[in-house]
Amino acid sequence: MNTASESSGKTKTGASHSDAPGAEEPPLRRHWSVVFLVYLPFYFISWLYRRPGELEVAASMVGLVVFLGLFASIHVRKRPPALWQVLAVFGVGLALSPFKSTWTVYTIYAMAYGARLAPRRLALRTMIGMELVVLAIGVVFLRDAWSIWASGLLFGAITGFATLMQADIERKNEALAIAHEEVRALASTAERERISRDLHDLLGHTLTLVAVKAELAARLVSRDPAAAEREMQAVAATAREALSEVRTAVVGMKGASLAFELDKARQALAAGGVEATVSALTTDGHPGQEAVLAMALREGVTNVIRHAGASRCDISLTPSASALVLTIADNGQGGRLVEGSGLKGMRARLAAIGGTLDVKSDKAGTRLVATAPLRAQGEGVS
Repeated sequence: MNTASESSGKTKTGASHSDAPGAEEPPLRRHWSVVFLVYLPFYFISWLYRRPGELEVAASMVGLVVFLGLFASIHVRKRPPALWQVLAVFGVGLALSPFKSTWTVYTIYAMAYGARLAPRRLALRTMIGMELVVLAIGVVFLRDAWSIWASGLLFGAITGFATLMQADIERKNEALAIAHEEVRALASTAERERISRDLHDLLGHTLTLVAVKAELAARLVSRDPAAAEREMQAVAATAREALSEVRTAVVGMKGASLAFELDKARQALAAGGVEATVSALTTDGHPGQEAVLAMALREGVTNVIRHAGASRCDISLTPSASALVLTIADNGQGGRLVEGSGLKGMRARLAAIGGTLDVKSDKAGTRLVATAPLRAQGEGVS
């Protein structure tokens, strides 16, 4: 009895395949809706044990042709049926109700199609209305043929409300699929932003170091070629490291070593003529926090070399029971602070793990404090 409901479901599903550009449905799937005409012959079962009159045969043939036309229009469109199509199918059944054939076959089809109407409130009202009409006709005009209209009433309700539940599930699945695509799009956007921030910090730091060492090599080439050669070799090594770090950034900065960044910070500050003091205690056991603070250290040192005009920079890392605190303080030109993409990216990374970034800049210099709270083991860095 629920064949019509399944036909609508299959038709809706088929639409998603056939609408795809370049997609070609197999012949069986393309003509699958024809299978759901299998319930239609139940209308003619009564003719096996009684001889129908000429008027009944003619009316039944006309009703059959009209129904097949409506069936084709519904399934060829491969969209939910329109209200007029549902009522037309229902009307075919009502028009044949004066005869003793199983006219409720058509009203059951109408119930299945009615369950597919949108919005859902319209579907419910239409279904209830059709059931009431069948009941009224049966009670008032067809009391002697109660088995026909009563069975149609029962199976129509079963088929219609089963189809309605199926339609609800399909709508929820469609909404879930849309939400899933939105989540994927947001995840892709977040990943692009992460890579953009990481590449900014990585390349900004590396290119700054390359520029400083190249300038130093240019000054040394005339008076100390050997030292100039060493500086250029360091530039080449830095470039190779940058290539490796860019690859790491693309797949995710999950394993950046804070100890390694502290060592690089010393080298970069020294190459830039900045006296560096580094005070760092062990940070073992907190790789996620280390990765974020390593990127913060890289960006902070790059800003000192590029913009501060400082002669001294103090770096300290202080782990506690609840957080890791990185402090970068210089004696350069402070004053009004304008956050660029580097500081914004640093703030975003820290915020993603529940951390904070505090930057103060005045006449005495600039002080940057990055705090990364410790989390339970197994929580990563976004």
